[in-house]
Amino acid sequence: MNYLIKRILQLIPTFIVATAIAFILFSLVGDPFEGMRQDPRLASQVERLRRIYGYDKDPFTRYWLWLYNFFTGEWGYSIMAKRSVFSVVTERIPVSLAIGIGQTVLSTLFGLLLGIYSALHLYSTADYVATALVFFGMSMPSFFFGVIALFFFVITWPLFNVGLMTPGFHPTTATIFEKTIEYGRHLMLPLILLTVLGMGGFVRYARSSMLEVLNMDYIRTARAKGLPESVVVRKHALRNALIPIVTLLALSLPGILGSAPITETIFSINGLGKLYIDALGANDQMTLMADLVLTITLVILGNLLADILYSVVDPRVSLE
Repeated sequence: MNYLIKRILQLIPTFIVATAIAFILFSLVGDPFEGMRQDPRLASQVERLRRIYGYDKDPFTRYWLWLYNFFTGEWGYSIMAKRSVFSVVTERIPVSLAIGIGQTVLSTLFGLLLGIYSALHLYSTADYVATALVFFGMSMPSFFFGVIALFFFVITWPLFNVGLMTPGFHPTTATIFEKTIEYGRHLMLPLILLTVLGMGGFVRYARSSMLEVLNMDYIRTARAKGLPESVVVRKHALRNALIPIVTLLALSLPGILGSAPITETIFSINGLGKLYIDALGANDQMTLMADLVLTITLVILGNLLADILYSVVDPRVSLE
């Protein structure tokens, strides 16, 4: 308990430094009214707007005001959406959360299974094919696969749709089956795409970690005792091989929200990722900061979760 309290207290300055750097960098771009200042006729209106939104102050003063307002529930006003940032961000969270959780679970599951299978069948045809596909998937950018998938499975063979739902579809009057089919046709393709792109790291880590563990002395001892191979792998090798995976799994926590701005933009899904791209183009700093705070918070929590999971997976590691 003392360790957790100490770690949580250490995370507070980390959060402040990270958000301060992001806020100042966004401020260096200039305020959203920069283009309007070129017209002398709008000079008075621009100055009035800058005072209303606080852009007449220096970045450091604006940051502390923003930090105080953020923790008191006032996230600011979205110039892009013409309403409060809180309402803009919260309405996008469910979509990104559904895609993020699905992608994380599927990437982890299939990545571990494929990595462990490759390690147990070293230098087999399946091992070579899996390794080649993983490296190919990791080397190709997401927008490449996104455009290819869009061309073949939406335009050429319209098996899936883009966006979140078909225009005219009313979820309030639809049955659960109809809503499942509707959302599935829109979200299944980007979910498959993100799963394929995200499982490469898990395959590589699981394969290399499993190969390292299988060559340990205690594994050879277990086999020499006559234990079945399934018992050796499941009870002795797998648990120790999962220790490096804990870090990768914990660091993938930020990907649950807004991890796919390019994919969401390609498939016209109104999630946090697409919101970040739109806000970046509109120089909507308050929306950018709210979106970024969620990511920073998940990164910090992911590191804390990794420390806790280490002690669960490896009894030799203590939190005290």
